[in-house]
This record gives sequence, structure tokens and C-alpha cells, in this order.
Amino acid sequence: MSLSEDAQRRLRVVWLCLEWPGPNHRGGVARYAYRLAAELAPIVDLTIITESDGEPLPGARMRYLPASSSRIDRYYVQPLRARRMVKALRNADVVHAFGDDWALGRGPWKRVRHFLGLSLSEARSSKGLRRLNHYVLAALEKYSQFRADFRIAIGPESRDAFRCDVIMPPVVPIQTPATKKTGEPTVVFVGSYSGRKRGRLAEEAVRRVSAEIGTEIRLIVFGPADDARNWSAATDHRSGASDAEVQQAISASWALLSPSEYEGFGIPIFEGLALGTAVIASPNPGSLYQAQMVGQGGSLHIAQTPEQLFDDLRARMIRGAELTADQKIANRTAVDRLVTQASVNTLVDVAYG
Repeated sequence: MSLSEDAQRRLRVVWLCLEWPGPNHRGGVARYAYRLAAELAPIVDLTIITESDGEPLPGARMRYLPASSSRIDRYYVQPLRARRMVKALRNADVVHAFGDDWALGRGPWKRVRHFLGLSLSEARSSKGLRRLNHYVLAALEKYSQFRADFRIAIGPESRDAFRCDVIMPPVVPIQTPATKKTGEPTVVFVGSYSGRKRGRLAEEAVRRVSAEIGTEIRLIVFGPADDARNWSAATDHRSGASDAEVQQAISASWALLSPSEYEGFGIPIFEGLALGTAVIASPNPGSLYQAQMVGQGGSLHIAQTPEQLFDDLRARMIRGAELTADQKIANRTAVDRLVTQASVNTLVDVAYG
């Protein structure tokens, strides 16, 4: 049964979420966590534990850890600090972690764990120290799985790997901006130039297709500030953008490129579908899950190889920005299903109940 409104307001929930919007965290996990917390804050008594540069959330109490100074500090010292902070709160009914909970001891609270992908899969698509780090984190994730009272997955991959109780896609409803498609061909990419996001491939695709069709394609990139130097002068690199700014650019673009080697879900892909923009993505657990939801009639194309990615982008630029009526219907049906699965009521009624 659903909790009564009175009971909901008395429920004391602590969120352990170090990936939170701020100067050093602008990625999909941070954006999703903030949006979901904003929906949850009016319903429960919410305390958020995050790093010192995290943006305050109206309606929630913020508890800040010192900013991490290194990879070791971030992943192996911060969870110890978080443990002390959670214990000091004492009166939590639920502790809901988005990671970094391996150090938490036992307590009177219900322990909820949100699995936002697999560190093991990230390790396989990484190199060097990042690869080694994610193999260690993968072992800690399995430990967290067995310590949790309730487990939430963002898709089938994490559901199967961690034997989760429910799938809750990392999305919230999106209001389509009143934005027209750009007059000139425009493509959006969200992520970094190097690493698993493969921004280098996105830029190469735009450069190559521009030359082949004889029309300049504008590439807009949303990524970290310190990554700007890696992009060519022709690329419009933007950092520190708000959700509204990112969504407005996606809505106005002709296509969204997502050539990532690994995504547990892929929030930009979902935003492209929700905002009426064609999406061209590489195959990974997140993109394939959303493609299955959309079906053949939607505007999400899975490019199995870089050459197919170039071909799909060329075809879209020649075809133009607008989707067909059937594509819009298929996209909207999939988006509505994902949003229903992701409802904040799932947390209150199922995970916290």
C-alpha cells in the first residue's frame, strides 16, 4: 500500500550522492540525482550528503564532505567520511546511496542502493589507472549488493548483474522547449573528447560528413571545461551549462551523436527522444535498452561500426531535421513508458515502503 501523505512527510531519508551538480560534477548521474531529489524533497524529510561544491537543493538539508583531492581520496576515503556523517545523523529511516556506500556499517535504517551501471563494464572500456580503479570498484559494488535491503537498477544490465528488485530508468519528465530546429545543420554531443564517450569520433564524423555533402555542420559539445582544449576551433564547446540550456540545444539540433563505448543507460539519448531529435548511437547496454523500447519505428539508430555512424549521420543531414509522424509517436510511447517506470512514487511506495 502507498504511504499516506502524513507518513510520507515524516519519513526521514538520507541521500548519499557524491556525484552531484557542481563545478566538478556536471555529468548525467549528477543531473539525474538532482532532478529526482527535487521531486522527492516535497514528499519526505530529505538530507543530502555530497561534496562541498555541490549545489544546494531547495527543500532539502545539505551536509557537505570536504572536496576530494585525488582519485584515491574520492573513491576510498570519502566513503569513510560519509560513514561517519551518516552515523552522526542517527535518526534516518532510509539511507539511499548512489554509490560510495561500501563503508556504511549497520544501522536502524533501511538501506537502498541505486546501481547506475557496472564498474566492471566501465573497466573493460577504460585504460590505465582508470581501468584498474574500476575493477576495484566492481568488487565493492558486489559487496554493496549483498549489504543492501533494496536494490534499484537503471536498466536490464544492472538488474541482472546485481539482482535488483526494480528497474527505475534515470529519467524525469522533460518539458519540450518552444524551440525551432536550426536553419543550418547542427549536431549535439554530450561528453569528453577522449575515453569511452568517444568525442573524437563524433567530431570526425561531423568533419567528414560536412566535406562529403558540401555543407558545414555545426557541432555543439557539452563537456568539462578542462576538455575544451582538445576540440578543434570549429567545434562549439560549452561547459557549465544548465539542464535547460542542454535540452534547448538538443531540441534545436538535427541530430544527437552518442558514440559511447559504454553507457548503463544514456540520459542524452533519452533527452533526444523526448525532445524530438534524431539520435545516432553506438551499441551498448543503455542504447540497446532504449532502442528496444522505441522499436523500429522510432528515430534512434544504432550504428554498429564507425562507418555506419558516418553513413547514418550523412543520411540524417541530407534528410533534414524533422522527424516523421510515426517516429514521433514511437519516441513518445517509449519516453512515456520510461518516465512511468522512473516515477518518484516508485521510491516512496516500493523502495522506501
